[in-house]
Amino acid sequence: MMGIPERTVQHTHETLSQVIGQAIMALHRQGVKIQLGNILTYLTGEQENESDEARRFIIGVAIGLLSV
Repeated sequence: MMGIPERTVQHTHETLSQVIGQAIMALHRQGVKIQLGNILTYLTGEQENESDEARRFIIGVAIGLLSV
């Protein structure tokens, strides 16, 4: 069985961190309290408005990870 290449895992981690970080910064700029529920709500809105299918998928993965 082959594993996922380390470079792919690293890139995915960086992308997810960036998406979550951007959500936190956007909430901060809006003066919204940084809480998990607010981050999830923000990301859900971003996912619904995103036209790029790949980015919409990544946002969905971020939502899933934060929802665990």
